[in-house]
Amino acid sequence: MEISLISFEEKSRRLDKPVSFLVVDDDLRARESLATLLQTKWPDVSQAEDGEEAITLIQQRQFNLIILDLNMPKKSGDQVLAFIKEKKIPTTVIVLSGETSINKVNEAIRLGAYEIFKKPYSFDELEHAIRNALDKLLIEEEKAQIQSRLEHSEKLHRYMVDNSPDLIYILNLAGEFTFVNNSVTRLLGFKKSDLIGKHFSEFIADEDNLKAEYLFNERRRASRSNRTVELGLKCNAASSAKPFEATTCPIELNSMGIYSVDSKGSKKVGTYQGTYGVARDISRRKKAEKLITYQAYHDLLTKLPNRAMLRDRLDLAIKQSERTGETLIVMFLDLDRFKLINDSFGHVVGDQLLVEVAGRLKAEIRTGDTLARLGGDEFMLLLPQPTSRAQAESVAQKLIASLQQPFYLRGKEVYINVSIGIAVFPVDSKDINTLIKNADMAMYEVKSTGKNGYTFYNAKLEHAAAEKISIESGLRKALKNDELEMYYQPQINTKTRQIVGVEALLRWNHPQFGLVEPNYFIEQAEESRIIEQISEWVLNRVAIDLFGNKDFLDSRMKASINLSAADIRQKDFPENLVAIAGKYDIEPSRLEIEITENMFMSDIQACTHKLQVLSNKGFSIAIDDFGTGYASLNYLRELPVHTVKIDYSYISEIEHSKKGAALVAAIIGMAHALGMNIIPEGVENKNQLKFLEDLNCHIMQGFLFSKPVSTTDLLKIVVTQREKQSSLANA
Repeated sequence: MEISLISFEEKSRRLDKPVSFLVVDDDLRARESLATLLQTKWPDVSQAEDGEEAITLIQQRQFNLIILDLNMPKKSGDQVLAFIKEKKIPTTVIVLSGETSINKVNEAIRLGAYEIFKKPYSFDELEHAIRNALDKLLIEEEKAQIQSRLEHSEKLHRYMVDNSPDLIYILNLAGEFTFVNNSVTRLLGFKKSDLIGKHFSEFIADEDNLKAEYLFNERRRASRSNRTVELGLKCNAASSAKPFEATTCPIELNSMGIYSVDSKGSKKVGTYQGTYGVARDISRRKKAEKLITYQAYHDLLTKLPNRAMLRDRLDLAIKQSERTGETLIVMFLDLDRFKLINDSFGHVVGDQLLVEVAGRLKAEIRTGDTLARLGGDEFMLLLPQPTSRAQAESVAQKLIASLQQPFYLRGKEVYINVSIGIAVFPVDSKDINTLIKNADMAMYEVKSTGKNGYTFYNAKLEHAAAEKISIESGLRKALKNDELEMYYQPQINTKTRQIVGVEALLRWNHPQFGLVEPNYFIEQAEESRIIEQISEWVLNRVAIDLFGNKDFLDSRMKASINLSAADIRQKDFPENLVAIAGKYDIEPSRLEIEITENMFMSDIQACTHKLQVLSNKGFSIAIDDFGTGYASLNYLRELPVHTVKIDYSYISEIEHSKKGAALVAAIIGMAHALGMNIIPEGVENKNQLKFLEDLNCHIMQGFLFSKPVSTTDLLKIVVTQREKQSSLANA
């Protein structure tokens, strides 16, 4: 009995509910005696002296077990049983009665009595019955809890199924829908009733019918069933707000067979009942994949194909041309002056211009042609199977003409041109990369010769490009290997026949070509920005060669140094020059900076400011090659310029052209009027000398006086001149 009690107490604790008793008997001694015995086992024992009090207590609280006498005043035990049954009160009733009538006993059992004991009774037997009743009560409560959990789980499962974003379905053996969840309406636009009883094939996209036959008839169990197979389901077009949109929905399907569980002997076997499946809507993923694919092959600003798609189409076009023996054309297009417009109006307007340019260009090409944006203001056009080079020229002319009309940006008219390079397959190359490179090279040839035009690639362009690369590479090695040299051409005062200054001239002692002048390499040096390193080298070299020599310092001669546009554009150019002069203790008045007209005109405002800073520090400024550029006299009047150097091309015309001679005379007169020094370059004979002297011009430079000489030779000349001056002074 003790084991049973412990077991029940453990179960009671598990249920977390104490055991309560109600003893109902009109015999006080019998009631209290029984209550006392019960309390030795179960502390919670209440008492009622009759049926009426018992009903009142039952209404007030819950009792696990009621021990009830039948014959009582006011209300009998039968009435209490009837009340409990009518009200469906969850309790167990054990009857104790002196009544022996079979009818009474049957009536009590009918009314729900668990067991009946005749007075007098054995407490041990009663206790045993009580324990059995309580065990039964515990089992029923556990069963009720399990049932409640099952019902809750079923409701939760049904809720989850009905509210799942995925389409969940069950098919019978015939492949007909026996269940679909609510998602069928959202996903496909059908009511659940539209699918129930219908075969699955009615709702499969036509192109996926064969695939669906295997998927929807899946018989394998969960561990071996199909996973994430994609196909399309038909939508209810009638229910769509946009009936002309796609009428299929892409899904990702999981399905498995459903089996009943049967037993045969010791083995469990199953009978195939149908198929259970889950269909997930992947239309968003498909749209995202489509967008990613689009972005991978298109320029997002202009919506044109990008470099990747162009290469794909060019690869296909080349293979087609190889089979047919026909040619194809590749055009490389670059907008002229786009950076200026972009900087002036901002990137938003620049983007708008690119979109409008793309629209105009696209309007001029055929459907089968491919216009792609490579990035920035660069476009490329593929013309498959043209009939001739003349056709390519015609297209290029139309493209150029299409951009001649003004663009309207923020209410202003803006004009833009285009430079086009053309390469022909297979004439210019059979390789994609080389073909594109050749078209690019041809485009840069247009850029360098005036822009706003087109040209075909030819081998000379590649030779020129290779030569540029060779020069650039050679210059870098020249700086490392000390191949650069300085030469100096004297500037003569024709009255005294004395050297008053020298122009520092750079030479490259090329390992293959020997001594070469700057016109061979200076353009590439500026383009590659090596000029900045070269100019720094020149400044330091001149400082060491000349101002590090006592004879030159004592001569009071001035040294002129040519600088490039890249040097002037450097932010700290004036400060750097001042620093070098300070480093070598050079008087600023003995150093003259020569810049060309074109260099100055490229950025007048910035150039003027920097030159003014240097002029204020005592440096002289000279305009070199005057007359070859576009400087106006008005600008010349405002500039901090001390010397004008007349280009040798004008000096050479003095004897052969009256206009040339008149122009030289005008320049000299202008310089005198503005209080500037004037130095003609390239004076080669006495006729030129006399003409210039007659115009009161006495500082000159040219082969008539001296060719450019090495540092050593110059310093010898300086010493010789000083000795002659000393001799004359002592004579």
